[in-house]
Amino acid sequence: MKTLTAITLLLLSFMILPQGALAQVEYHEFGEADGVFVEYRWQRESFFGRDPHALLNLKMTNRLETHLTVTFVVAFYRDDILSFESEEQIICLKPGEVIRGGRADLRFSAEGIRMSTIEEGGFEWDFLYFEAETVPACE
Repeated sequence: MKTLTAITLLLLSFMILPQGALAQVEYHEFGEADGVFVEYRWQRESFFGRDPHALLNLKMTNRLETHLTVTFVVAFYRDDILSFESEEQIICLKPGEVIRGGRADLRFSAEGIRMSTIEEGGFEWDFLYFEAETVPACE
C-alpha cells in the first residue's frame, strides 16, 4: 500500500511541476573571444509569480593552455538604448577551466528586466567591454 501511495504521489508531482522544471540546464552559445568560450542562459529569479525578474547566467571556458585574466562589463539594451551596465568583473581562468553562475559572480540582473522582457523584440544583452589577457598564474 505504501508503494502504491508513493508511486501516485510521484506521478502527481510530475503533472503539477511546470514544463521543463526537471530538464537539464541548457546554456546557449554566445561566442568565443581571446580563447574564452562564452555561453549563457536566462533563469527565473523566483519560481513564484507570473512574471519574475530575469537572471542572466554566464558560463566561461578557457580554451587555451595558459592562465587568463578576463575583464568584462555586461550590458542590457532596450531598443538599442543602454538600460543596464554591470560593474567591471575580473576573473582568472586556469587552462581548460569552466566557471558559471552565481558562485563565480557570473549572474546578472537589473530592475525592470523580467522574463517577459527578454522575450520582447528590442531587448538584447552584450558585453560592453571584454578583454582576456595571458597571465603567469591565477592567484
